[in-house]
Amino acid sequence: MPFSPIPLLILIDDQRGYCGRVVPRLQELLEQRGFAVDTHRITDGPVDVEQYRGIVIGSPAIGLSVKGTAPTPALDEYVRALPDLDEHQVALFIVFDVYPASSMDRMKGMIFDKGAELVTTHEYGLLRMDTDDHTIAAECMVRIR
Repeated sequence: MPFSPIPLLILIDDQRGYCGRVVPRLQELLEQRGFAVDTHRITDGPVDVEQYRGIVIGSPAIGLSVKGTAPTPALDEYVRALPDLDEHQVALFIVFDVYPASSMDRMKGMIFDKGAELVTTHEYGLLRMDTDDHTIAAECMVRIR
């Protein structure tokens, strides 16, 4: 049987261009692992998530993130408006400038409320973008089928 790439969506809020710094390398790593990757910024309007087996959702965490600034209000509203994600496996990432604090916990809550299965998470610091940058791609390769 011929190989068919697994459809995967990278969905981001690209405020200040933070997530956009991660996406090219993340997309490259995912494509090397057999995914057909589409990227969608929430400012581009609605997206049909039903055509994807997995979703990678990214948000900036701007400032000190003491109170957990991710997901951004815009991303939270966007994801909550999506249909239930109980048929999807989801990976999460944040890009922080100072400190991520509880941002990832809030991101997890957002997708658990939609019924999604969490695959993995990763926090990218603006000053060390390449630290463990393979984490999401490797976990997606193993867990999204």
